[in-house]
Amino acid sequence: MTKQALRAECKRRRAAIPAEGKKRLDQLICRRIAETDAFQKAETVLIYAPVRGEIDLLPLVAICRSLGKEVGFPVSLEDGSLAFRSPAPGEALETGAYGIPEPPPTAKSSTLNEKTLCILPGLSFDAKGNRLGYGKGYYDRFLENFSGVTLGAVYEKLMTDEIPTEAHDKRVDLVVHERGVLQCSADPATAKSTYGQRILTRIQTGLYQRLTPLRKLIGRQLHPQAPAPAAASAIRPQKWAPALVLTTFVLLILSRLIDRQLTRRDGEYIAVVLLQIFIFVLPAILYTQLRGDDFSQRIRMRPIRPQHLWFCFCWLAVMITAGLLIGILTGGIASMNGNFTLYNTFIARTNGSVWDTAYVILAYALLPAFCEELVYRSILCAEYESTGTGVSVLVSSLFFAMLHFSFSRFPTDLLLGILLATAMYVTRSTLAPILLHLCYNLFCLFGQPYLSAFYVNAGSREIFTFCLVVLMLLFAAFGTGEARKIYHLYAISNTSSDYTESVHLREYPKRILTALKTPVILPVVLVWLVMAISDLFV
Repeated sequence: MTKQALRAECKRRRAAIPAEGKKRLDQLICRRIAETDAFQKAETVLIYAPVRGEIDLLPLVAICRSLGKEVGFPVSLEDGSLAFRSPAPGEALETGAYGIPEPPPTAKSSTLNEKTLCILPGLSFDAKGNRLGYGKGYYDRFLENFSGVTLGAVYEKLMTDEIPTEAHDKRVDLVVHERGVLQCSADPATAKSTYGQRILTRIQTGLYQRLTPLRKLIGRQLHPQAPAPAAASAIRPQKWAPALVLTTFVLLILSRLIDRQLTRRDGEYIAVVLLQIFIFVLPAILYTQLRGDDFSQRIRMRPIRPQHLWFCFCWLAVMITAGLLIGILTGGIASMNGNFTLYNTFIARTNGSVWDTAYVILAYALLPAFCEELVYRSILCAEYESTGTGVSVLVSSLFFAMLHFSFSRFPTDLLLGILLATAMYVTRSTLAPILLHLCYNLFCLFGQPYLSAFYVNAGSREIFTFCLVVLMLLFAAFGTGEARKIYHLYAISNTSSDYTESVHLREYPKRILTALKTPVILPVVLVWLVMAISDLFV
C-alpha cells in the first residue's frame, strides 16, 4: 500500500473511533507515556495540540508542570522548518499554520538537548519506529539535528506491520499505544515491549486462535451485545470471577494428591513451581482471553514509581506487625516458629546451602507472590471495581483469605488481602502488591520463626505486644499520609479514575451482596468449608 492510500485508510479508521471510546484511549495513552523512563527522566517535553482527531495529549502538560518539566509546542516557520516554544503557565495557544494551535511569538524558545523528549504526532507507526506523518516533512527535518529521545503516540488499531519509508524518513525510539510501550528497533523481531507485554501478547494471541470456538460458544454470556441497564451491566462479568476462584481451589486440592507422591527431594521444587503455574497462571491467561482483548489492559502490569517506594515500605511494616498481632490475639504465634507451609500442603525445607535457599525463595516466596497477586488482586479487582473500589478490595480479599483453607489464618489473610489491594490502587500497579507479598513471604520464611521464638521466650510479652502496636500505628500513619500525597499528585495531573464509580458508604453492603449473588459462590464456600474443617482434624 502506498503512503497516500495508507494515510487515507488510517484517517478513516481513526475517524470511526467513538468519541467516548477515544477519550478513554487518550487517557490510557497519556498514562502510558507518563510512566515511561523517557518521560520521567526528561527535563523538557515537546508535545503538540491535537487537531482533526489526533490523540489528546494535553493532560501531560499538567503532569509536566507538576514535576517541574518544561513543555514545548511546535511552531511552523515560513522557511518550512519547525521550531518549539514554551508558553508560560496560563499563556494561551494561538491558531497557526494549517489550523494547528501554537504558542504566541512572545513565548520563549524550548530547551533542546539530550534530556529532551519529543512526542511526535502520526497517523500510524510500525514496530521499527517508522512513522506515517501528514506528508509535509516538518518533523523529519527537525529530527536531523535533534539529540533527545523521540516517542510516537498512536492508537493500537492504527499500528501497521510495515510503513513505506524514504531516505529522509526518521524513526522514533519509542512507540506508545493504549496497551503498551514498544522500544523500537530496525528489526521488528527485537522490538521490546515494557514489562513483558509483547511476550504476553504473543502468548495471548496463540491462545486466542485456539480458543475461538469456545469464545463463540460462551461469548454471549461474557460479552452481551444487547444494551442493559447501567446497574446490571456493571456487575454482569463478575459472575465469572468466582468461577476462576473455584478453579484455583479445585486445582489446589488436586495438587495435594500430587504432593504425596513427591518422595524424591530433588524433584520437589520443580513440582511446586510447575503446580503453581498450572493452578494460577494458566487459568489466569485463559480467563483473560475469554473475557476479551480489552480486559488485559485493566490488570495494571506497570512499573512502580520511585516516589511510591516509601509508601510500599510503610505498608510492608504494617503487614508484618499486623500479622504478628493477629497471631498473638488468636493464640497462634507460638506455632509460627516451625517450617513455612504453602497452602497447608508444601513444606519449605532448606539445608542451608546457597542454591537450596535460592530454590526455596523462588518456589515459596517469589512465585506464590506473583501467581496469587495475578489472580486475586489484578484480575479479581479489575472485575469488581466497577461496583466501587471498596467492593473490589473487600471481595477480592475475602476470596484471598479463603485460598489457604484455614480458619486460624483467615483473619490474617483477610487483612493482608485488604492491605495488598489498597497498595495496588494507591500505586496503580500490580507490581506493588507482588513486591509487598514477596517481602512478606521472605519474612515468614526467614524472620518470623525467630521473632516468634523471641516472643515465646521474652521476659515481658506485654512490652513486646505494645511495641508491635506502636510500630503498626506509626507506619500506618506514615503510609496513609504518603498515600494522601500520591492521590494529591493524581489530582494535580488529572489522572483518570474512570475505572470505578463513586459509591456512598451506606451502599456498600448492598453492593457487596449484589456482587456475590451468583450461583458459583455456593460451591466456592462449600469447598472452602469442607477443606478448612478437614484440616482441623489433620
